[in-house]
Amino acid sequence: MIPTIYSEKFLSDYMTVDCENPDRISSIFSEIQDIVQFTKPAPCEVSDLLLCHSETIIKLVMKDKTVYETARLAAGGAIKAAEIALETPSFALIRPPGHHAGYNFNGGFCFFNNMTIAIMNLFSRGFISDALVVDIDLHYGNGTYDIVKEDKRITFRNIDAFSRDEFFRQLNEALQDASSFDIVGCSAGFDTYVRDWGSLLFTRDYREIAGMLISCNPHTFAILEGGYYIPDLGINVRSFLEGMQGHCL
Repeated sequence: MIPTIYSEKFLSDYMTVDCENPDRISSIFSEIQDIVQFTKPAPCEVSDLLLCHSETIIKLVMKDKTVYETARLAAGGAIKAAEIALETPSFALIRPPGHHAGYNFNGGFCFFNNMTIAIMNLFSRGFISDALVVDIDLHYGNGTYDIVKEDKRITFRNIDAFSRDEFFRQLNEALQDASSFDIVGCSAGFDTYVRDWGSLLFTRDYREIAGMLISCNPHTFAILEGGYYIPDLGINVRSFLEGMQGHCL
């Protein structure tokens, strides 16, 4: 079973846009609970936030207690997933998403950058010396790029395709040297689905994507970013996790 980070607190109905709602998490949870091993996260420390964000942004998020507490827990969940990935592949079923949160800005339903906080936490403890981040979400991970653009330890590759074939071509290219990194983090957005905003990928494709990731580097963790077509979101994440599991045997 794939270790999966989850907390009922991610179902909090905090202030955000309608499409980024608790049903996203509950729909995934109900679909995957028989094939994963759930682990509860702890909130990240403020010192972890400061590795990636300005005090100004942190204080801004603090103004809404529910948002702040949930976002800290999501970042802590990403850290936990990254820790587990040092031994075995993992997935973080977390909310809010993070890849649009930069050093001194946030947006796109994101408050703190879960992915970069997790990577920077591992760096700060001396667990890794380099990392590859692959963003497969429909939208560009502008926040992630903003934080890592001058950090030579982190390679950031964003998949930006307009067809299914182009998506897999770009992903294959992005993973060519994945085995050389200490860890691979995947910002896993499912809004590329044919019935979601991106209209690119089928459910079975997420299994193949995960298989490609794990076969290139078993020290891989994925964290939930986008995905808004709730009727099929759970089966798409399940397909992804089955792809991870199939390459862990």
